[in-house]
Amino acid sequence: MKVLLLTSLSLAALASGPVFAQCATGSAAMMPSTHTMVKAADIKWGPAPPSLPKGAEMTVLSGDPGKAGPFAIRIKAPAGFKVPRHWHPADEQVTIISGDFHLSMGEPGSAHAADFVAGDYANLPAKMQHEASTTGGVVVQVNSTGPFEITYVDPKDDPRNQMPKAASATK
Repeated sequence: MKVLLLTSLSLAALASGPVFAQCATGSAAMMPSTHTMVKAADIKWGPAPPSLPKGAEMTVLSGDPGKAGPFAIRIKAPAGFKVPRHWHPADEQVTIISGDFHLSMGEPGSAHAADFVAGDYANLPAKMQHEASTTGGVVVQVNSTGPFEITYVDPKDDPRNQMPKAASATK
């Protein structure tokens, strides 16, 4: 059975080029046409872009998710992490590197769900609504074509639209 899915980090879903540049890991973040080899032990994790809920970390393996063209990123999310229902303008190929990963794909009334473990793979077509979560923590690899964008189905779920608690307490 062919299952169409997303991340997230789907993981994934991320903001602008400058934000991605901050997540790059030195020589690993080269143009996709450049020969690139990345050892897992050498990966340097940084905070995920503000388009993802707090707590996730990210690294760029190749390409530049903020620019046109292919890219590969990894997203590490802690136990209990969830990315609310959203979609992307480009297809995503998601490979689970470690941990557990749950995807709910499709619009709310007709969504279907699946659980994934290390080694599993999901192809999520452009504009397919989905949400992603993990119970015990996960590392996923997302291969796609930039510029990478994320649109939350409910704008209230978009972390970029949420005012920091300290700021809201003073207003």
